[in-house]
Amino acid sequence: MRENKYNTLIAFLLGTALGTAVGMLLAALYTPYSGEETRERIRSQSTALRDRMVAESDEFSSRIRGATDTWVAQLQAVADDLVAQGKMTTEEARAQIDTLLAKVRS
Repeated sequence: MRENKYNTLIAFLLGTALGTAVGMLLAALYTPYSGEETRERIRSQSTALRDRMVAESDEFSSRIRGATDTWVAQLQAVADDLVAQGKMTTEEARAQIDTLLAKVRS
């Protein structure tokens, strides 16, 4: 049983290697460009792809920065509101205490 699995694995790997080799040979035989032209096309397409990836990542980063800035501004507004409510509550409590103290003293 174990030997059968091993033979199957070897056959699969040999088939994969043979298929890759045949595919590379056919691609080399039927390519419409010379080796130098093919290398130049690969080089230019790689450069274009890199430039596009850089542009996309820059756009993504700026969108994330914008969203983060928006969230920070919203959180700051909420924090400011909470602080203002806290001050108002403190001021109200102080006023109530002063009122009670005035009643007690009179």
